[in-house]
Amino acid sequence: MKRNLALLFTLLLFATGAAAGALDEGIAAFQAKDYARAYRLWQPLAEKGDADAQYNLGLLYQQGLGVPRDLQAAKKWYIEATNQGQTDAMYNLGVMYSQGEGVFSSNIQAFQLFSHAAARGHAPSMFNLGVMYAYGMGVGQDDAQAISWWKRAAAQGNRAAMAALSRAYAGGLFGLPKDPQQSAHWQRQADATATPHS
Repeated sequence: MKRNLALLFTLLLFATGAAAGALDEGIAAFQAKDYARAYRLWQPLAEKGDADAQYNLGLLYQQGLGVPRDLQAAKKWYIEATNQGQTDAMYNLGVMYSQGEGVFSSNIQAFQLFSHAAARGHAPSMFNLGVMYAYGMGVGQDDAQAISWWKRAAAQGNRAAMAALSRAYAGGLFGLPKDPQQSAHWQRQADATATPHS
């Protein structure tokens, strides 16, 4: 099985709370690829402490969308949002630590961030915890924990976790018996998740 954390950044943009108007306008600008306008709308909200706007600014800085790419600014905004419990910010900051992107590489720090997000129900973080347990990255290697986290993530529709379970059953990996039926089941689930639903 390929040893790889999920590296895709969550692109969900949230609109909640009293500032939903400006947040929504920023989302519309982002979707129209007017990233500079999205930045102008979100920046004042982020400065006032809106966690979703802080996360969104982190994403813009990390990707260099509408602003020069600035990993230190991305880290700053992700930390601000993380301190308020914003799980996508925890996830992206964890990915930064796991890759050493703009920060010192630390699987221990990544593990802690993914753990906090997973405890709040964040499926991509659950998948990454499974990978970390499977290969002993930032934590002791533990097959049972790896499978448990992948099953939790899969139950929430996480395609990467379904695919990991399919491969684990196909190869009899991570303490699982070889089970072609279970492998096929999880592969069907993963394939169905990849298909757009009406």
